[in-house]
Amino acid sequence: MRIGATISPALLSLLDSGRIEVDYIEVNGERDIATLERALALRPVLLHDISYTFWLNYADPFDAATMAKARAMIDLARPPWHSTGIGASAEPQGHTTEFWRGALASDLQSREVCLAAITRNAKRLMDWLGIPLLLENYNYHPTNAYEYVCEPATFSALIADIGCDMLLDLAHAQISAFNMGRRDTHGMRDYLSELPLAQVREIHINRPHNDGGRQMLDLHGPIQTSDLDLLRWTLERAPKAEAITLESHLPSEEALLNEVALLRQVTG
Repeated sequence: MRIGATISPALLSLLDSGRIEVDYIEVNGERDIATLERALALRPVLLHDISYTFWLNYADPFDAATMAKARAMIDLARPPWHSTGIGASAEPQGHTTEFWRGALASDLQSREVCLAAITRNAKRLMDWLGIPLLLENYNYHPTNAYEYVCEPATFSALIADIGCDMLLDLAHAQISAFNMGRRDTHGMRDYLSELPLAQVREIHINRPHNDGGRQMLDLHGPIQTSDLDLLRWTLERAPKAEAITLESHLPSEEALLNEVALLRQVTG
């Protein structure tokens, strides 16, 4: 099992000084080529997302300039796969707060339009990539941007119809389960069990935030010891998983070192 982390100042500093053992760095497609080159000088790179404007549910997300930059990054990094989100449910949509995406009710797509676009565009993206595609599950909020795609059965059917593997975002799954009414440990594990865990190749992990019992938020906190049981439970059901990516947001060096140590307890 390989362990990596999202690029951050703390990660780069620790790698520069040889004080952390990770196998790869994850770089978002929105970053520039110079950032990618900086990461590649230190470790292999996994690329995540094409850009913040590329959404599989859009009528045509394949903007020429966006795709040219993505191709340059893929050719430079030569990753074993490329990952991106499953798609939203509105066009357009965007971050209405820093915690979630949203859209006007008038921009909500019908189920049929949304799922047909995701399937069509994901198959086109697979052909364009020339490497395996992993699609990531999302974190449900009732904001018109997450309808349909956070339903486990719908997500699973999309993965099967597209013929790709999965990037499991463990925090997103916990958030969706909680915000869709499955609020205890049993409910969250039931939600996870309904996802295509047999198709998971990479796992994103961070600590979601419980907003006083009202909803969960994707604050990308550093993982803690209490997060390990769910990770162990998940790995037992994800036989193809080969990489775990820490996704804490701008962690301190101490927090990142602690996160890696915690993952080593699970993965050896």
